[in-house]
Parts: sequence; C-alpha cells; structure tokens
Amino acid sequence: MKALFSTWKDKLVDNRGKPPEAWADVPAKLPQAFDSKRKITAFMGWGGIVILDEPYDVVEMAYKYAGALQKSSCAKCFPCRVGTKVGEDVFAKILGGRGGADDLKQLESLYDSISKNSKCGIGQLGPEPLVQSLQYFRGDYEDYISGKRKPSGFYYPYKMTAPCTSACPTGMDIPLYIEKVKEGDFAGSLKTIRNASPMASTLGRACFHPCENNCRRDNVDKSISICKIKRFAWDYEDQHEVEKPSNPNKHSRPEKVAVIGAGPSGLSCAYYLALQGFRPTVFEKLPTVGGAAWTGIPQYRIPKEVMLREVEFIRDMGVEIKFNVEFGKAETFGSLRQKGYKAFFLATGGDISKDMGVEGEKDNIPGVYGGIQILKDITYNVTKDFIQNPDVRPHPVPVPKKVLVVGAGNTAMDCVRSYIRLGCDDVNIVYRRTKKEMPADPHEVRESEDEGVKYNFLLAPTKLVRENGKLAGLECQKMELGPPDESGRRKPVAVKGSEHVMTADMVISAIGQDCDINYLKEEAAIQTTKWRTIVADEETFQTAVPDVFAGGDVVSGPLNLVTAVGHARRAAQGMGQFLRGERVAPADAQIMEKMIAGIGAYDRDEVVPQAKGWPRKEMPICDRKDKIGSFKEVELGYSLEEVVEESSRCMRCYIVGMACVPADGGGA
Repeated sequence: MKALFSTWKDKLVDNRGKPPEAWADVPAKLPQAFDSKRKITAFMGWGGIVILDEPYDVVEMAYKYAGALQKSSCAKCFPCRVGTKVGEDVFAKILGGRGGADDLKQLESLYDSISKNSKCGIGQLGPEPLVQSLQYFRGDYEDYISGKRKPSGFYYPYKMTAPCTSACPTGMDIPLYIEKVKEGDFAGSLKTIRNASPMASTLGRACFHPCENNCRRDNVDKSISICKIKRFAWDYEDQHEVEKPSNPNKHSRPEKVAVIGAGPSGLSCAYYLALQGFRPTVFEKLPTVGGAAWTGIPQYRIPKEVMLREVEFIRDMGVEIKFNVEFGKAETFGSLRQKGYKAFFLATGGDISKDMGVEGEKDNIPGVYGGIQILKDITYNVTKDFIQNPDVRPHPVPVPKKVLVVGAGNTAMDCVRSYIRLGCDDVNIVYRRTKKEMPADPHEVRESEDEGVKYNFLLAPTKLVRENGKLAGLECQKMELGPPDESGRRKPVAVKGSEHVMTADMVISAIGQDCDINYLKEEAAIQTTKWRTIVADEETFQTAVPDVFAGGDVVSGPLNLVTAVGHARRAAQGMGQFLRGERVAPADAQIMEKMIAGIGAYDRDEVVPQAKGWPRKEMPICDRKDKIGSFKEVELGYSLEEVVEESSRCMRCYIVGMACVPADGGGA
C-alpha cells in the first residue's frame, strides 16, 4: 500500500513533499477507513509509524500513545511502571505549550532506557514509535514548544494485544492467564479465560490452538503450550474445593433470548447473554449437551463427565437448556416469538457428512457410513450413561476387520483412533494428497501413527465395490500433485489407468460436513450461501432479520471449536446492543484488534533477543497399552510443577496499536 510516511519494520518511506502518484509503497497494510463513517489517517504501534494522509498530528498522537503504554503497563517492573508515567507527563507538558528542548532529549534517553531494561513487550517494543516521532517529526515538536501549534483534538482508539491473542478467535488475554498460572493464581487465570470463553476445559483439550502458531517464543526455541495451560486452570478448579464465581447480573433483565443449538457456540453465546442479565434458553435437538464437541469428539479426547461439569457452570450463570427440541418442528421462530422471546442465536452447526461423490454411494450399501454419524453412534455407545433422555437408545456400532476412512482432517482422525479403541485389526486413512497437506492437527496424526493407523496417500476413491450384495472394498485411483488450488495446497491430479481396489469391510466418508438449515423456510429473508450456510455480518453476526443472529459452523462452514466460540462472544455483544435498543456495531476495541491482526501482530522472521535452550514441557499422555482398546483420556494434564515451568517460558509479548481518527463519528 502507499502512504505519506512510514517507519514500519525499520523501513523508512518518506513521501512528504511528493505528489501522491509518486508515493512509494510501505510494508504495513492498513484499512483506508476506521469504519463506515470514520476515516483513519495514521497508525502508531510496536512496528513504527504509518501516516496515510492528512490530517494528522504526530505530537498529539505520541502523547496519547505514551498514555496508552502507561495504562497497559502491568507495573511489575520499575523501568516500565515509572518510566512510562514520566514519559506521559513530559508529553503532556509539551502538548500544553510548557515544554523545552531539554524535554525532547529527556524523552529520547528515557524511552531508550525503558526499551533496554523492561521485562515485557510493553516496555521493550512499545517505545519505538515514540523515539521515531522525535527523530522524524522534530519540527512538529518545536512548533508545540514555541506555541505555534495547539492540540488537534483528534480521536485515538488503541488496543493492547499480543501476537498470540491476535491469533485467537475469542481475543483471549493469553499472556495474562499464563502469568497468573505461573504465580499460582489459578482462580485469576480461569477468570481471565472466562472473559473470552466459558469453555476452558473443552478448548483446553480440543482447541487447534492457532495462538501457538503466533507465539514469539517459537522464534527463540519452541512455542508455549498455551492450550494445555488453559486446561490446567480449569482442572484445578474442578479438582479442588474452591469458591466458583457467580453472576451478579443473573436474570436482572426481563428479555428472553432463544439460542438454537447446545454446542460450543450456542452455549458460549448463552453464557455471555446471561452475564449481561438476559434470560437465555438453549434449545437442543439431541438428548445431550455439547453439540459436535459431544457427539463428534471422542471420549478419549474430551471425557463427557468433564464436559457436563463445565456446562453445569454455564447453567449456574443463568442459562436454561431444553433437550429433544428440534427447531423448525417442535418450536419455530413464530412459536417462540409468541412465547416472548425477543432475539435468536442460530448455532445449529454442521452435522451432515458430505458425500464422497463416488459410484455406488447412493445405493445404501451396508458398511458405508458418514463420519459424523458413526462418531455419534460410537459416542452414544461409549458414553450411554450420560444420555439425559432414557427413551433414546444408542445404535449398535459395527466393528469390522478392516476399515477405510476417506479424509485427513480431525474428523477422520477421530474415526480411525476410535476404531483402534474398538478393537479393529486394520484401520486405514485414504487421502488424495500427501502427509504434508493433511489439515488434521499434527499431534493427532502422530498419535494415530503410534496407535497403529495406516496411511494411504495420493489415492482418491472412485467406486464402492460389492460382492454378493455386501461391501467388498473401495476402488481408488492414484494421484499426483499439481499446482496449488484455492486452499493453498497442491491440487491432486488423477493418474490415468491407475485404478485398483482396496478391500474393506467398512468405508467411512470423513471429507467434511454440511449444515441442516431447513428450519429457515419460515424466515425466507435470512440469506444463505451456495454452501447452505447462513449469511451474517462478520463483526456482529446479525442476519438480514434484525432479531436473528447466527454463528459457528452454520455461518463459517465446519471449522473448529475456538472459531465457533469467538463468533458467539461477538454475537452476544451485538445481541445485547439490539435488545437494549442500541446501534448494533462492533466496539472500537474490536475494530482495532482486527486492524492489528491485518497488519500482522506476529513476525515469523523477527530475531528475538532471548537466550535459547528452554525446552517446551510436552503434555504427559497415558501408556500405549492404555490407549489401545480403551477410551480412557489420552492426555493426562500437567502437574503443578510442570505447568509452572511451562508458564514461566512466556515472554509476555504485549504490544499496543493506536489509530488516528480525525473526526470521531460516535463509535461504540
């Protein structure tokens, strides 16, 4: 992008005095507007200064930014705690026309000292744009000192975040909850986690942890085990006699809200609505809570008894859950509106297995299953004691000698690892690409290999094979990888004449899921995509029908738990605005978080001045003999000593970003 001036990532681009058509490109990628009503003209943050265009006031912005650093300081080290306050006061003196040349020298020396001696990112990275402003905009400072210039009165929204936090769909304050674990404040850690998600146990066990891909510690040795530290915080409360938090706003407002679906997204949205004082009721078509986290994630990854205790906390906060209620039949938009429900959150997920698109798939051949349904049947059989409706009986689960699972995502991993535990002798993955392109979590792949799962790469299914009316195998065609497709992975290309049959007693399709949105017939104004997902605003998750919001897989398509929870948190915010009669819009802090994520809070090429050689504490797991033939939880959890050691590896990489919005249009 082109800009008037930039020091971003130490690359100086100074287009001042040049016509716009002659401006050089700058490395930062900033939006041209703050929102639909307000312009952005400058940005100041950990990577430098970017001036997009007039009007701007670097000195005023530096003063506001210095104040943001002071507010963001944790106050645990002297250079940052005291230094940022001194710096803010000196900037205030200059802005008020009472400064002098000595003050500029003091600021340069002060922020150099803060950078060199602070213990975390606020002090280490934060001062850089302030020093650069003194270096490249000296004349602006001198104009303030001489009285030629007065404050512009622009609006400067800012956001403190971290590379890991920026990557988390829930916006969780990861460095803070890790630090509280390190300090032994486990209740404080869990409170911090619950500010962003009520499902610390579920996410701590099954999150795909994009935060760990944005961990600056990985630039030193290896990323921190962020996900499993979260689990420890919940496990500690679960296993000890501690006072659990209450909801001071419980049912303080009269408005009833209907949440459709008791998966992670629905439960999370209901939780945040309850915290605002509303009266949410979750309607679930299944006899159990948890949605895909219950039916699709096996017992060995998330024990159901643990999930039930986690959900009980959500209930205690003021959430009602009704089971065996299929929306669109037992209840509808109309029936619930007649009962006084003022808003809806659709979180019905994606629980229909995609077809493989092979010959014979529509012939109802015994032994051919969808991954979602077979996982549901396995879960109901393994955990039947937790089904809350005695009239529901699990379907019997066949255990073949040889099973082929088509696909290479986490659903496929759950299928093959479950069949290893059910005692199947020959469990196979069939995937049309190579191991490198597999979308499954790498640790899931490693665990499956250790458990005996076999992998068949560069094979695409073409036909289901029958003998005497029974499934005999799967015809496959060899593939080779061509150029990357829209997913970024190399596209598989068929090798002519390479068809052959793989024998099998069972074939499971685990190549993706579709959404059942037939209940939308009643609300035709709600828009949908060609993939049968619901169209909702990407910031507020409000649909075309004002009192209906939607989130999770039914909006994004099947993704992951943490994204669904992130949708829920932001949707609950928008629903609260709607129910209170306010404008439904993202908060300025949310806009700033998105802006920082777009710029890139994490630099994989950054050389971090930190000593190497502090290894990551790997999660303890049960013995191999306990994994085979058993649905016992595989990951055992950290001990107190292990979690404190792992938490101590966190470098607390907080950063601050600030925008210049010349005309504040009354943002949230």
